Amino acid sequence: MTLILLQVIIQSIASTLYWIGLYVGIRALPGEKSRRLRWTVGSAAVLVVWLVGIMLLAANGVFRPDASGIPVALLTTLATGYLLLFSQTFRAIIGGIPQHWLIGIQTFRILGGVFLVRYFQGELPGVFAIPAGVGDVLTGLFAPLVAYWWLAGKPYARTAAIAWNLFGMADLVNAVVLGVLTGGGGGGIVFPTVLIPTYAVPRAFLVHSYSLIGLLRKTSRHSAPAESLHYGIETART
Repeated sequence: MTLILLQVIIQSIASTLYWIGLYVGIRALPGEKSRRLRWTVGSAAVLVVWLVGIMLLAANGVFRPDASGIPVALLTTLATGYLLLFSQTFRAIIGGIPQHWLIGIQTFRILGGVFLVRYFQGELPGVFAIPAGVGDVLTGLFAPLVAYWWLAGKPYARTAAIAWNLFGMADLVNAVVLGVLTGGGGGGIVFPTVLIPTYAVPRAFLVHSYSLIGLLRKTSRHSAPAESLHYGIETART
């Protein structure tokens, strides 16, 4: 019960902070106030429904290690996140989120250390838990440092941010592949830990992607963090 409550609190706080980042981008949208209000309320509703829905499905055993629920949830979330980039308004919203926010929010990855804890408790195999846990912890530990370098305008910040994003994405891919090969961490990925691969992993991967696109296109500028990700397009029109 304690672990369930802890996961619910952690994922709820993380979702709220992610929404705050979206809200910053929404506030930067031009046009009528009603347009920004629709996106504000709509994005909050979607995030709440997404989180509650995943929790309910997980609690009811939909994401069993021997079923296809986990990859379906992961791939559906990723597909939705990338399809949203076809929306000019959504791209403008992401473009309004400061680059250092997109990086710093990944500090939550430190909590992936729970895999290491469960390994030492004998609940997960080392072949899965050690690389997945260590990768998450390293990504989370370096997130605030890289974010600071970017915010401070360090000359090496862009290179460091790109390398950090690629490492973080590679870690997530590695963890998913190992999870599949070991049958869901040897069957140890159950509720509430299953919220990590079904909810936290695709969310983190999308944020890495949004950050990386801006960095590679060199549309993220130290002098204007609120314009951290423009994708080379004009600001969305009403």
